[in-house]
Amino acid sequence: MKSILSFGIAAITAATAAAETTVAVLEFGPGGSVRRTASIDESTPAGAASFFSAMHTPSKAHRQQSGMSLVPDIFNRADAGVVLGLSGAGVSSMESAMNLLVEGAADVVGTFVTTGTAAEVMKRASKNGEITSDEFERRLVATAEKTSSEEMQVVSLSVNEESASEADAQLNRMLASLKAQAKESGKTIVVHLVVDTPSSRRRLEDAQQQDAAQDDAVNQDASSTSYYGQKTIYEIQNFNTIAWTSVGLVVLVMYVMSHFIAMPLMPDTLLHGEAAKFGTD
Repeated sequence: MKSILSFGIAAITAATAAAETTVAVLEFGPGGSVRRTASIDESTPAGAASFFSAMHTPSKAHRQQSGMSLVPDIFNRADAGVVLGLSGAGVSSMESAMNLLVEGAADVVGTFVTTGTAAEVMKRASKNGEITSDEFERRLVATAEKTSSEEMQVVSLSVNEESASEADAQLNRMLASLKAQAKESGKTIVVHLVVDTPSSRRRLEDAQQQDAAQDDAVNQDASSTSYYGQKTIYEIQNFNTIAWTSVGLVVLVMYVMSHFIAMPLMPDTLLHGEAAKFGTD
């Protein structure tokens, strides 16, 4: 019995540890409120929540965790923000939501990955619990209307296979409404889409990362084998400077030595010259 319980706990722990969440940040309106960094580190639910707070409640002096790939702009602040969490088994069936998790998607400023589930991230962002699929559209409409209040709105939904297609359609309608509202008002609205990363997608990303690592290794090997047959501009300039300086010094020394050899000797400098005579006297 103890072994079965231990195995179950270990399985749950492993599943939790392997869980990942992708956060896609969309920007509607003038934009410029989100900046990308060079960091590629994986974040945490607390880090994601700190990013939301730093973006939308700067007056409360919230400090964002360091090392994240997205940061709020210092000078351009978002006028409103929405944090939308999607979790559950039906998330992978939401085609529009999955397409927004890809870098370069329309209106997507950037994405980052956090450990844990989307539910854990949403609990950090707000104390409000998940809503049902029946309430989802009503809450989305209410959230879109409340963006004029310049506050961060939080909506979370657990999606199953039956409600996935309807939830995806409602998500599209909400994003279209926010985009139109931002265009009409001239304000910047930021949407944080927090989505559980499906296991199949994680395997695909892991495979892509492994392929990229192998390609980098091959490129490094190729660079190292062809390095010795190539020279950089600095190396060429350094070689030319040293070579021509050496040639100049050799020519100068030979010129001076030739003048010393051909120099006529004065009589009193000879061994048996006038100086020797004075010595005998």
